Amino acid sequence: MTAQPTPPDYRAIYTSGVQLAQAGRRDEALLNFGKVILARPDLAEAWWQAALIFLEMDRFPEALRHAARAVELRPEEPTVWATWADAVALSGDGAAEKALLEALKKAAQLPAAFRLRLQDRFGAQRKAAKGAQGKAPRNRLEAIAGLIGRGAFAKAEAEAARLQREAPDSAVACNLLGIAMAAGGKGEAALAPFQAAIRLDPFFADAFLNMARELLKLERKPEAARMLRAAIARAPGLLTALMLYGEVLIEERRSREAVPYLRRAVALAGKSGKALVNLGRALNDLRDYDESLPILQRACEIGDEARPDALAALAEARMRIGRPDAALVDAEAALALDPDHLSALSNKAMILQTLGRFDEARPLFLRVMEAEPTNGGAFRSYMTSVKAQPGDPLVDRMIGLIEQPRLAPQSEMNFGFAIAKGLEDMKDHKRAFTYLRRANDLMSRLSPYDHRVRLAELEVIQNAFRGLNLPARSVEGASKAAPIFVTGMPRSGTTLTEQIIASHSRVTGGDEMDILPRLATTVLRDPDTITAFRRVDTIADAEIAAIGKDYVAQVAERFPGAGIVSDKSITTYMYLGLVKLALPEAKVILVRRDPRDNLLSIYKNRFPEGAHLYAYDLRALAEYYATFVEMVEFWRAEMPGAFTEVQYESLVANPEEESRRLIAACGLDWEEGCLDFHRNERQVRTLSVYQVRQPISGGSVQAWQRYEEELQPMIEVLRERGLLPE
Repeated sequence: MTAQPTPPDYRAIYTSGVQLAQAGRRDEALLNFGKVILARPDLAEAWWQAALIFLEMDRFPEALRHAARAVELRPEEPTVWATWADAVALSGDGAAEKALLEALKKAAQLPAAFRLRLQDRFGAQRKAAKGAQGKAPRNRLEAIAGLIGRGAFAKAEAEAARLQREAPDSAVACNLLGIAMAAGGKGEAALAPFQAAIRLDPFFADAFLNMARELLKLERKPEAARMLRAAIARAPGLLTALMLYGEVLIEERRSREAVPYLRRAVALAGKSGKALVNLGRALNDLRDYDESLPILQRACEIGDEARPDALAALAEARMRIGRPDAALVDAEAALALDPDHLSALSNKAMILQTLGRFDEARPLFLRVMEAEPTNGGAFRSYMTSVKAQPGDPLVDRMIGLIEQPRLAPQSEMNFGFAIAKGLEDMKDHKRAFTYLRRANDLMSRLSPYDHRVRLAELEVIQNAFRGLNLPARSVEGASKAAPIFVTGMPRSGTTLTEQIIASHSRVTGGDEMDILPRLATTVLRDPDTITAFRRVDTIADAEIAAIGKDYVAQVAERFPGAGIVSDKSITTYMYLGLVKLALPEAKVILVRRDPRDNLLSIYKNRFPEGAHLYAYDLRALAEYYATFVEMVEFWRAEMPGAFTEVQYESLVANPEEESRRLIAACGLDWEEGCLDFHRNERQVRTLSVYQVRQPISGGSVQAWQRYEEELQPMIEVLRERGLLPE
């Protein structure tokens, strides 16, 4: 008789999952709970634990499904019902809310009071303080609120403290005590009565909101974010909590998470300029300018007190899509309304900077730096357009500022990059790398990178194109347009290369438009699996042709009347197969650089939110570079001759010879103006904004040798992968 395999010990797997979740290793914990669910689908605890993790990750569809299943298995357990209600509230899903409320009506096994509290958090008329009043008389609570409203904070505090002693079960009395203390300037001490209110009534959203407000004043943003999230879970229609939570997430560089909450705030707020501005700012951070522009224009039209903010954000959006003249008009309109508007000042400075008007930009940056000496972002932006000299007092000032107690992590990180730039200008390379490492370590903690996601991305793209004899396929209806794509790793020389091309009289420089990658992923994505891409041979010609036509239409909207447009979107190399199918006349220029210099240059810079998360860890940089090379070699094999390679070191060593070769590869006749690219006054929105205004120089070639010892973790990986130049 064949021995049967020993069944897995699902209890041990479950316990390990709980431990992994407590350690913050959420993906691994989910794998464990998934195994338990497969082995014991009737175990409510596994479904509930998975729901909690999905909820933390804002993966609401999964959270809702797992929480509902846990309730189905343990309908008598209030805790799982509370998790399901939290998931519904945080998701803002109307259908899920309806399903929960229907289920609650039938939940006779739950205590009636608990069931009502779950129901009361939903609907247009939230019963905010129901159950929180305790034995405190309503007239006395209203009297205390009246004192606060009239500014009699000391008297309100005394009355609230007295009532709290007489009615110790009243969360509302505790909440009013906290409000009176905070209004009277006792913010730190006010936290205690708010905490007491929450302990007395864990459903009382207002106490969470008020505590969050005081935590924000105390610069304790992560704690405030948790309180605001808890307030929304208990009152999904609480507009102030939605607005504040969105603002905090934006400041914490979590704009992707902020967007759904801010959409709900806009829906609730009606004609509120502030709600629209916050949503527009978050979309700007995500580089979704097609959506942010009309939203910010609506905010400007409302004309309320948020109009300067709206104009400043609109200026940023227009700057990012290559409309610097309109952006300047917006920034100046904001400053006409509020001459000291720091965001408008900063945006105007950056617009001038992108146009190469550095002398006009610098005094504006200095005004922002004086007004906000802890705003590391302003210092970092300023340092990109100046060259520090030995003994520069600004560098010493920044070194002092970065050591301030309770400096926000974002500012500390920006100061680190700015100081490193200044010290490198001064040839103090050892000290420069100390601050550079500090800034990058902070970024790694703020925006963690998972290389497994990158490997999965390569796998799905390669599987979509592998072995299809792409050069033989002709797409019916493909566009005849001939844009010029410049692509490669960031900081590899793509900006210099595009600037040379864009100095040709027939070419308009488009910079990083990021249009084609979005169109490509939309068409490739398999709607049935979400995470997988369709094989390209299963995609109809009409869909592929639409990519090219949509691309041309969007470019024409940004650059009306332009002939040939160059596009320096970094990630285009990931989708070369679709580029050549949808736009067969397109030219693709792939820029390469010594990986040690290339990756060091990436490490020395901070990128927009969500972009290039690998950039802040030396080993991750090298691992990512290996995948870049893998993708290039994949296309070389699948589509021979689809791109022309430019080597940065050859370009700076032999600028005329290599520039002539480059222009010929673009299908253009040579023009001498291409060698005077640094005189081109077009807008440049990348980190190379200062360098491309200078003549070609080989000063950055072999710069890695100055930091050879510090770069060893990166160099070791490159050596192991066989990626170091001969």
